[in-house]
Amino acid sequence: MIDVYGIGALNLDLIYEVAHLRDVDVPGLKLEHGGEVALSVAQFPGFRRALERVGVLKKVSPGGSASNTCHALFRMGYHAGLAGVVGRDASGDTYLEQAKGVDTDSVVRNGTTGLACIINSEERDRSIVLFPGTARDLSDEDLDRGKLAGARWLHMTSFVSRGSLEAQMRLKQDLLGKVPFSIDPGEIYAAMGRDVLPLIEGTDVLFTSKREIELLFGCDRDQAVGQALAFAKTVVLKQGKEGASLFTKGSSCRVETEAVEAVDNTGAGDVLNGVFLGLLLRGVDQALALRVAVAAATSSVKVYGRDAYPDRQSVEVLYEDMLVHHGKG
Repeated sequence: MIDVYGIGALNLDLIYEVAHLRDVDVPGLKLEHGGEVALSVAQFPGFRRALERVGVLKKVSPGGSASNTCHALFRMGYHAGLAGVVGRDASGDTYLEQAKGVDTDSVVRNGTTGLACIINSEERDRSIVLFPGTARDLSDEDLDRGKLAGARWLHMTSFVSRGSLEAQMRLKQDLLGKVPFSIDPGEIYAAMGRDVLPLIEGTDVLFTSKREIELLFGCDRDQAVGQALAFAKTVVLKQGKEGASLFTKGSSCRVETEAVEAVDNTGAGDVLNGVFLGLLLRGVDQALALRVAVAAATSSVKVYGRDAYPDRQSVEVLYEDMLVHHGKG
C-alpha cells in the first residue's frame, strides 16, 4: 500500500551557484530571491546561455515540490509514490534513476522532461526558473484513480498549465472524502489567485508562505489566513529563516528556527511538508509535528540538493528532543 502519493510537476533540478542574482542578465526576465518563474520553449535557450556564462553547475537532482516531499517521506521509512510526467529522454532516465526508493510506477513518460534551474546567490535564497517540458500536459488519463484512491494520503503541488490544474481539481473532487489530502500551491498556483481555490477547498492541510497566501486571497496575511480556514482544516504557513506557523479554527502556534549557514535552501519547505505529514500519519500532535518539521527543514539546507534530507533515525532524535522540551503539543 502506498502511504502518500505526490502529484505535481516532476522537474530535473539543475542547481547553479552565482555571485549575484543580478548577474543573470536576460532582457524581459525579472528574477527575485525566493521567486519562481516559468519560461517558454523559445525563451529557455537564451536564459540557459546567460546563466552558464556567470554560474557554476553544482548538482543535478530530481526535483519538483511533490517529489521532494515524497523523498523526505521515503527517507522516514514511508512507502511514497509519484504521479506525474517525465520525458522519453536522457533527462527522464536520469530523473528515474536518481528517484529510486520512491514508487514511480504511476509516472508517465512522454516527450521532454521539465527542467528547473535553481539559482543560489550570496543571499542563499534560491530563485527558480522553470522550463516545464511535457509536465504541463498532465491529463485525466495520466492519473490512475484506482491506485490513488488506495493511498493513505494525497499531496498535490503545482504544474505550470491550467489544464493540469483542472485535471487535479477533477481528481480531488472524485476522491474528496475518500482520501485525506494536502495542497502546496507554490507561487505559480498562488499567482492564479482565486481560480485555485476549488483545488484547496476541503483540504486537510494547506502548506503555503506569506507571499503565496496573500496572492491566493488578495489580502494581507492575517485576513488571508482567516479566509483560508474556510477552505482548509489546517494552514501551515512557512516563513523561511523565521520558522513556521500553524493555524486551525480553534488554535495557532508559532515555531522559530535556529540560525544555520545555508548552502542550498531548495526544497527546505518540501522537507518541512514531508516530515510534518509523516508525523501526522503517526498520530503525532500537529504542534509537535511542526516543531520537528521545522528543525528537519533547517538542517536540510546545509548541502546541495537532497543529500541532507533527514532519515528515520534523525527525525526520531528530533522528535524525542522536542517531546522532552515541549511536551506533546
